[in-house]
Amino acid sequence: MKRKSNLYENIYKMENIQAAFNEVCKNTKNKRKVDNYKQYKCIYISRIYNILKDKSYKVGPYNIFTIYEPKERRIVSQNLQDKIVNHLVSRYILYPALMSCLIPENIASIKDRGTKEGLRLAKLYHQKCKIKYGTYYILKCDISKFFASIDKEILKTKLQKKIKDKDALDIVYKIIDSEENGLGIGNMTSQVLAVFYLNDLDYYIKEDLKIKYYVRYQDDFLLFHESKDYLKKCFLFIQKFLEKEHLVLNRKSRLYKSTNHFIFLGRDVSGKYAKYRTVKRKLKYRKYLYETGKISFSSYLSSHMAYKNFRKKDA
Repeated sequence: MKRKSNLYENIYKMENIQAAFNEVCKNTKNKRKVDNYKQYKCIYISRIYNILKDKSYKVGPYNIFTIYEPKERRIVSQNLQDKIVNHLVSRYILYPALMSCLIPENIASIKDRGTKEGLRLAKLYHQKCKIKYGTYYILKCDISKFFASIDKEILKTKLQKKIKDKDALDIVYKIIDSEENGLGIGNMTSQVLAVFYLNDLDYYIKEDLKIKYYVRYQDDFLLFHESKDYLKKCFLFIQKFLEKEHLVLNRKSRLYKSTNHFIFLGRDVSGKYAKYRTVKRKLKYRKYLYETGKISFSSYLSSHMAYKNFRKKDA
């Protein structure tokens, strides 16, 4: 595939900055901060335009915090100016350069795909394998601490194969290097780059391992096949492949029979949310987080009500 050029100039087009400004303001929860920002909209947009046109952009400091549901994660948040630049880089550099090379079964952080499409594909593959094979097997893999484990130098090498524009690469590298380890969860660029990082793995599984039924959402992916022994071999091949990417599968990665129960994207094989015992365990963990002062009572209460509604849906 031909490398993309003439990308950088698109991020400082005034209409693109205005569109990114409106999108960020719409999606930012702190409305007081947004209102203050909107009062001086022309000033902020002009400042972003000048910084990007002069190629003098520097990534600002992150607001770092931890979430505990569905599991403990380190989250980074930026100020509104950096968020706007992050959106511009994603929309007008990364999307044009990277999206066309992704396979259809890679469904995270991509327009018209996402969780809904992942669940649809998983259900479709279950149906096809049931008709075609009767009994079949699923290899479910999950990468340990994926975002934090992404190797920046490997990622940059991958990007150089897709992007020819030096200015575009320079600003992407600034964003990549602004995080201490791997990529920070919370940035739009991080989502896109993480989707792209495992693109070589997707092609390896589809073309080299000849897995016809495959779906991936970020670091969580499924392989469907009639042979249990072949999927065991695939598991070893994938582990070896990921060593080159400096990634490791976590302990939850394992092989399932078609009749086994397992969770993918928060749903079971039939497409329903977690069963009662799973919900009960999560509520117990949320109670522990509240009692140890890691979450507020309102957060614990919200989780309790949400899981209660999930259980009603499955009833």
